[in-house]
Amino acid sequence: MDQISAKIIQELSQNADMTATELSQKLHFSVPAVTKRIRSMKNEGIIKNFTIITDNKKIGKPIVAFILIMLKSIEHAEAFFEYVESDHDILECYAITGEYDCLLKVCAASVEALDQKLQVLKTHNGVMKSYTMLSLTTHKYVPTALANE
Repeated sequence: MDQISAKIIQELSQNADMTATELSQKLHFSVPAVTKRIRSMKNEGIIKNFTIITDNKKIGKPIVAFILIMLKSIEHAEAFFEYVESDHDILECYAITGEYDCLLKVCAASVEALDQKLQVLKTHNGVMKSYTMLSLTTHKYVPTALANE
């Protein structure tokens, strides 16, 4: 990826609904050139999709927790990941190294709702152990990695 594509990604990461015309004016390129670059990055899988980012507090889910999960065995992984995919309050799931197998980012409407979610997770057939950490404040959140410039 070259510097022009990197600049387009940087601009779109700050404002995904910026039009090709606005981008072309800001970056001093023609609208067709900008449009072609965006289409090319989509086709190459560099840009996966355009989305929105919500404010958890304003949509009624102010509690954010990170949950470490240890699975009983690899045989339970598929069923566990299917459950994770089906739960809309599990925002992110990562396979990790170390003592635990997965890291989940979860949102909830209240501490009580989080507790209910934890009870479901802890009693899931594949879960052997969990460890939960509540997020107090977000100091940095960047939803996409930017290319080197």
